[in-house]
Amino acid sequence: MITQAVRWAALAALCAALSACASRPEVIRDSSGSSGRQLARSADCGPRYTVRRGDTLSAIAQNCDVRWLDLAAENNLSAPYTLRDGQVLVMPGGARTYTVRRGDNLYRVAVSHGMSLQELASINGIPAPYTIYPGQELQLSGSARPVQQAAVTPPPAPAQRPAPASTPPPAAVSQPSQPAAGAPAFRWPHDGEVIANFGSQPGGRRNDGIKIAASVGEPVRAAAAGEVVYAGNELQGYGELVLLRHGDWVTAYAHNSVLRVSVGQQVEAGAVIAEAGSSGSANRVQVHFEIRRGVTPVDPMQHLPRR
Repeated sequence: MITQAVRWAALAALCAALSACASRPEVIRDSSGSSGRQLARSADCGPRYTVRRGDTLSAIAQNCDVRWLDLAAENNLSAPYTLRDGQVLVMPGGARTYTVRRGDNLYRVAVSHGMSLQELASINGIPAPYTIYPGQELQLSGSARPVQQAAVTPPPAPAQRPAPASTPPPAAVSQPSQPAAGAPAFRWPHDGEVIANFGSQPGGRRNDGIKIAASVGEPVRAAAAGEVVYAGNELQGYGELVLLRHGDWVTAYAHNSVLRVSVGQQVEAGAVIAEAGSSGSANRVQVHFEIRRGVTPVDPMQHLPRR
């Protein structure tokens, strides 16, 4: 059986990919600490570009009329996108491709290339459930293609009572106890008793969030407005999982019975995003809730209103 440590590592890896996708390129600084030139000269743009002191990836991309994410991908650069004086960058040209490897899925390929799942699926004409195969060549840029007629039809949604797009959660009694600088005003994802706190647990285990008691089918709500960056059950142990990104912050909602949102969707604070359950490794119906600043888990109780 997969260990708690492996589960946390898997979620941390996914959050790292999301954080890298949102990171901004850094500036090359000289020995004095000065950032030097902030813009590359358009006249220097060609198939290759030689980095000069003070250049940034975003400035080079802007002045050479390319996306900085494409420029980073073309040169195998990753966050924090540090450049070296004299480094030669190859400019992206034409449609880029990626060859699917064993273990890949469309979501991971999209995130690693700074794209949304919907964008990559649209460019390649891939319908839900977004099945891809080792050796398949995916286009990473270009126009959307029509979905193939022979594609698998997605399964019908389970019959259930429609929920409004955004339903306010129970009113909070007070403000968060120790709000961090720049943190969203998080709300409780579910109105239930906390049955497991953040941190060390009996038996040497660790909980990177809190567990809230619930009944099957009860609403799980977005703790803050944000973008759905993951909705699925591929991280073993978490069951049906939703991840929302709120700028530099990520919230996780695990062990659901039904997911009510899809990747790329923008949700408001308090919107119903799932229904509580006991999927994955949960031993009872609950809402497992995490708050991460980048990839670092923080105690949700320090960011939620007192009840």
